[in-house]
Amino acid sequence: MSMNRRPVRWLLLALALAACGKEKGRVPFTADGTATATAALEAGDVALWTDIDVEYEGSAAMTYTVDLEQGGTVVATATCNPLGHLSVKTAWVETNLGSSHSRSGNGKMGCTARVPAAGTTTVKATLSIPSRPPTFTLKKADLVLKQ
Repeated sequence: MSMNRRPVRWLLLALALAACGKEKGRVPFTADGTATATAALEAGDVALWTDIDVEYEGSAAMTYTVDLEQGGTVVATATCNPLGHLSVKTAWVETNLGSSHSRSGNGKMGCTARVPAAGTTTVKATLSIPSRPPTFTLKKADLVLKQ
């Protein structure tokens, strides 16, 4: 007897995506610099994702430095690498041809933050590009907070 495994695969995919959490806030970037946003967060872990669209030649490095503030006090910090290992990817397209690279899609970065209490949280994020190759096109690199 043959068992159709498609429903099981779809169920596993749905469970995996549900485990990624819901978007609670976003800090949009189209260039390096500092930006802020507010988010209504629950107490506990906050997953930090990138929603990126970038093309470059050679090697590049990018970093988010993130401060989460509640009541005017920094309650959590994180440093994240949007070009590093992403443990979960959605709508992801990556191309590496010789020295030409492109990344587009959403990915969960290997950094987290933990907020002590639920409430309105100010997200202050700085996107820096310490290693910018001569050919570098950044269409977006939004920082996304999920819980």
